[in-house]
Amino acid sequence: MSSDLAIELLIRVLSTAGIVIGITLAVERLGPKIGGALAGLPIVIGPAFFFIVREHSVAFSANAAAASLMSLTATQAFLLGYVAVAAASRGAIIAATLAWVVCAWVLSFFPPSPWTGLLIFLPAMVAAHICSARFVRPLTPVPARGTLALLIVRGITAGLLVAGVTVASWWLGSVWAGLLIAYPIGLTVIAMTIHHRSGPDMVILTLRAVMWGVTSPAAFTFVLAVLLEPLGPTLSFTLALLAGVLATAGLIYVSPKKLAP
Repeated sequence: MSSDLAIELLIRVLSTAGIVIGITLAVERLGPKIGGALAGLPIVIGPAFFFIVREHSVAFSANAAAASLMSLTATQAFLLGYVAVAAASRGAIIAATLAWVVCAWVLSFFPPSPWTGLLIFLPAMVAAHICSARFVRPLTPVPARGTLALLIVRGITAGLLVAGVTVASWWLGSVWAGLLIAYPIGLTVIAMTIHHRSGPDMVILTLRAVMWGVTSPAAFTFVLAVLLEPLGPTLSFTLALLAGVLATAGLIYVSPKKLAP
């Protein structure tokens, strides 16, 4: 294993673990809307593309970024699938995963394009949020269950899963690499952890906020895919990160009433 790959895997493990732990605690302390917005930050997808743009051609990296943007539409299906089943079963992750797999498989037949990805993602995000409204229930606060140690273990588990996807993606070409890089492994563990610690009402509200929060990695991948060729890897990556952070900051700034179910 090369030193660069080892560093990448370590970064993805630690960043994903930190996100899972931080977002879970943020939801419990700050509420689902802000926690959901923070969950969309491109801290997980960012390190992956940092190494991709370093080690692959501009064309490969741009295609992977465009494919990741399309994959974020599948993330909306994932979130809707989880929300739809959360109140009935803790096995909601099965429905969410199946929804992602079917949607990602369909999207894999589309040529990777940032403009096509954006045109598909935006209406899918709005539709998912509208459809999920019927599953919202009054929030009954409950004490968080489970210890911090268990939360840390789950966070590290998520990081290891992310690292595994990273290793597998290198042999799959730019399209499937991009699709798998954006697979919501971090959201999988976040959703399951919040579901276990705070109940279905909290996880439903949180994931509905995440539906808007995914605009952050969408902004990141779109800007990266569009600007890689004209501006080069360094400047395009910097601007993509800035776009993702600004998208999250905008969501947090918006009045909670506007983000309410």
